[in-house]
Amino acid sequence: MSANNLHIAGVGASAGGLEAMLPMFAAMQPTGRIAYVVAQHMAKDGHDALVVRLIGRESALPVQLAAEDTKLIPDTVYVIPSGKDGHVQGETLHLQEPGIGHLSTPSVNALFTSIAASNRQHGIGILLSGTGSDGTQGCRAIKAGGGLTLAQEPSEAKFDGMPTAAIEANVIQQTLPVAQIGPTLATLFPGQPRPDWRPPDHAPSPLARALADSLPDYADPTVTDPGYRELQRLLPQILNATGIDFTSYKEDTLLRRLEKRKSTLDIDSIEAYQDYIRRNPDELKVLQHLFLVSVSSFFRDRASFDVLQTVLTTLIAGKPANDPLRVWVPACASGEEPLTLAILLKELAGARPIEIIGTDLNPEALALCREGLYRQTAFKEMDVALRERYFTAKGQHYQVNPELLACIRYEQRDVLSGAPAQALDLVSCRNLLIYMKSHLQDKLIKSFHQALRPQGLLFIGQSESLSFVGNSLFVPIDHYHRLFRRRH
Repeated sequence: MSANNLHIAGVGASAGGLEAMLPMFAAMQPTGRIAYVVAQHMAKDGHDALVVRLIGRESALPVQLAAEDTKLIPDTVYVIPSGKDGHVQGETLHLQEPGIGHLSTPSVNALFTSIAASNRQHGIGILLSGTGSDGTQGCRAIKAGGGLTLAQEPSEAKFDGMPTAAIEANVIQQTLPVAQIGPTLATLFPGQPRPDWRPPDHAPSPLARALADSLPDYADPTVTDPGYRELQRLLPQILNATGIDFTSYKEDTLLRRLEKRKSTLDIDSIEAYQDYIRRNPDELKVLQHLFLVSVSSFFRDRASFDVLQTVLTTLIAGKPANDPLRVWVPACASGEEPLTLAILLKELAGARPIEIIGTDLNPEALALCREGLYRQTAFKEMDVALRERYFTAKGQHYQVNPELLACIRYEQRDVLSGAPAQALDLVSCRNLLIYMKSHLQDKLIKSFHQALRPQGLLFIGQSESLSFVGNSLFVPIDHYHRLFRRRH
């Protein structure tokens, strides 16, 4: 097969990546068109042979340890050995000493940028669990060259730093659960697999997962990384100062915001930051607000709201005329999302009663909600006609009209404490699950199921997914736009 027909898929991962690769390669389908090259961060002289055996035992495709000048063939997985960087040239993989500035090897950026330069529109970048941001630059190069970039759903990743960094940089074209990456590629690149291929006759092994999790090269960075140790020291301090417990939030997300805050203060050590806190006790409240901050805008991800509008039209048509539409927006931030839903329902339902509850932990954010004054930049995805209908210009800002604001009741509330509202038509919880660990996500999804009417709707963020528990309680209406219906 010539390089003009062969697609090269780079797979980049760090902490938690091996655990993600087991189900991904178990569900990989041969197409006769794609070769896979894995850059999994490992310590030098790492457990190369064991890693290859673990992936190979679960994989639907053959797996081998890459050597210098490896000729890449389709439907085969090549693992770059520890202590080396991998560079693709055409359909050949070269191994090199790590480049200057590559703190972790094999470098995902080095692999991905070589794929972009050599294969352009035939390049694929797949980013899995890991801390840090290795792979973002490489995904940018692959996307710019006309290739395809995919990332593991951050809410599913053991460590969401790498996929989230690339998603936030707008260089990922689609996020997927790892088990759906293979079937998606088979749909996008249909072809003729090797005639001798047979699918594996077993599901991903719990033993293999346990072995993957036990390898010292993939140890939980909360044990060894100074940043994570600092975070574990800070979280009880924040709880004591503010009453808000962040221990079940994803460490990667909190750590990124902590490091940004320390950079702003020009502080570069744990003890220097603790000294600053002792001199400025209100710093813990500042940090709490930064951990809770949620950037939003009206009709964010407009295509998803278009899908929601179509489904709401059907829902409204089936309700008695005097039956109010009831909505809950957890983590409502500064109010753009509940106001978006109020506008959508006003346009669809006319004079029908609308009851929207917006809840958030942050009292400052709720004060902004009740004030209802927004910058022009918040309206970038809203039709001008709607903005003029529901807002009044006020200098460089826009003030929400009182009759629209009256549809919404704002409350300060922890989304997981107390009984949820009942008999809701819609729960719109976008971009909150991504910050929570899996057991907390499941608890929250169960509360949403309890709060919704039969056949009620759940709307989550584009970078979020439902676990096994969530999928047992909700059925997808539109999986890509993350709209679900209550099953029971």
